[in-house]
Amino acid sequence: MKEFEKWFKKAESDLPTIQNNLNSENIPADVCCFHAQQAAEKYLKGYLDSKNISFPKTHDLDYLLNLCKQINNLFEGMRSLIKNLTEYSITPRYPDMLDDLTIDDAKLAYQNAIKIKDFILKHFFE
Repeated sequence: MKEFEKWFKKAESDLPTIQNNLNSENIPADVCCFHAQQAAEKYLKGYLDSKNISFPKTHDLDYLLNLCKQINNLFEGMRSLIKNLTEYSITPRYPDMLDDLTIDDAKLAYQNAIKIKDFILKHFFE
């Protein structure tokens, strides 16, 4: 398996985690938001790896998006989705932020992660 395929495979494990939690009785919004950010990050990294673009160890989605945009300017259209997810790399990890995230936040984060996945896979196979 190529390295970029490993990134995509890891991202694919985040998505059912979100879906399963959204289908549960007590939805942990923080977990859903965190995994949505993680999925988006892994798809971006997989895309970059597939294009032989190196990147540092980072969780900064905006930075990764800018690298992707250097390859394909259409990535600019993902900016608002990335902006929504960026904060979830840190805030869900700390107890003082747990009460601020809602089920609507979790659903939107999941939808945005799916949109990023679909966009990247569409452009990956072009």
